[in-house]
Amino acid sequence: MRRWRTSCWPLWASTHFDSGTRRPERSTIMPHVLRGLRLDRRLFLKGAGACLALPFLDAMAPARGDSGRRPLRAVFVFAPNGVKTDDWFPHREGKSFALPHSLRPLEDRRGDVTVLSGLTLDGARPHGDGPGDHARAAGSFLTASHPRKTGGADIQAGVSVDQVLARRIGGETLLASLELGVDRGRRAGSCDSGYSCAYTNNISWKAPGTPVPKATRPKDVFKRLFGDPNAALDAAAKREMAARRRSLLDLVLEDANDLRRRLGGKDRAKLAEYMDAVRELEKKLQTDRDDVDLPEGAERVLQGGGGRRNRIRRMYDILALALQTDRVRVATFMLGNAGSNVTFPHLDISEGHHDLSHHGEDENKLAQLRRIDRFHVEEFKRFLDRLATIDDGEGSLLNQSAVLFGSGISDGDRHNHDELPILLAGRAGGLLHPGRHLRFPKNTPLANLYLTLLRGFGCGAETFADATGPLQGI
Repeated sequence: MRRWRTSCWPLWASTHFDSGTRRPERSTIMPHVLRGLRLDRRLFLKGAGACLALPFLDAMAPARGDSGRRPLRAVFVFAPNGVKTDDWFPHREGKSFALPHSLRPLEDRRGDVTVLSGLTLDGARPHGDGPGDHARAAGSFLTASHPRKTGGADIQAGVSVDQVLARRIGGETLLASLELGVDRGRRAGSCDSGYSCAYTNNISWKAPGTPVPKATRPKDVFKRLFGDPNAALDAAAKREMAARRRSLLDLVLEDANDLRRRLGGKDRAKLAEYMDAVRELEKKLQTDRDDVDLPEGAERVLQGGGGRRNRIRRMYDILALALQTDRVRVATFMLGNAGSNVTFPHLDISEGHHDLSHHGEDENKLAQLRRIDRFHVEEFKRFLDRLATIDDGEGSLLNQSAVLFGSGISDGDRHNHDELPILLAGRAGGLLHPGRHLRFPKNTPLANLYLTLLRGFGCGAETFADATGPLQGI
């Protein structure tokens, strides 16, 4: 019998880990990972210079009487510049509501999504600091704090909800958390009315003065999570391998075939579907021509030929695989930096997003904002569909997750931070009860939602930021 690994840490020796991040226990190659068709949950397929994590298989299920449960996951998606509000919020509450124009792509997924109204980010309001609503909206989105107005190094926000969750549920995965984005943005200086670019570029904060930088190149994220089959090659050999479209799967094929012969029919189908998804994603990453870090001010170039849509989809696809293989359990994804002014040629939109958000009730600008909002919801729904197709042992991966989509601004023209557009998808293992439109009293803190999640995920939080208590009935 072939011996599979339950540890592949040496492949990611260059990956940065926080000093407080607890890695899975190292172990040698197990002599018998199949005991009565039971597999170790941290099993990897191993090949020359490559290592591929596996999805959850029935053969990994705990024995009868074992109290082990599948882990919960949490994902937070940030959209910049607010939304066209009258095309976002339903008129009726409860289950019998009609989805407005921007949310209509969610129609056949409505049973998995709750629309939340009435939530507020008080920390994003000026409180005497003047302009800078976009920077404050991002800096407070997951921290619910009031960011310090500075363009220097003395930045301060708060610890974000994703990082609190990562400390609780991220200690047994390759990465405690994963931070993704589409646009890199400026690395230093002020980006919004005297507010540091650290606020506009990041939503994840591991300490009040320490944002967690996001990754914006899909190929780099894929390699960070799953390894690089060409890492040990010189430049010429890498070019040759790229020309031959060498796949990570090619290097672990012997292990995969050996494992496949020992699996039951359902698990063989799961393994085949997973490997097909990996190969398809690899092919797309290899053919993408826009997977580069663009210089400051050049992000608008990314939009040509659907480049922005492609990058968003690649990131969502990589994130789905990372969650499926338990490489990470907590993630954030910025669809754009705060105040993003990119264009969307694939939507026939040539004016910048931020400029359009200052619509002044201009019907032409509002029509373009509708298309951008709907595009973001369509891609979000595509991600939810993918999670819903993945069997995680106790239902779908979507059922085991809490997936939040929202913005720290409601109407970009008003720069208001009440009545925020917030969607919450998934069931988080039974914690959430989606399929409704819930309206909360005006100025209910968004932090109340975060406190609800923290308690539901077992963090034991007494409070969070300006929370006044957990949300009832979600």
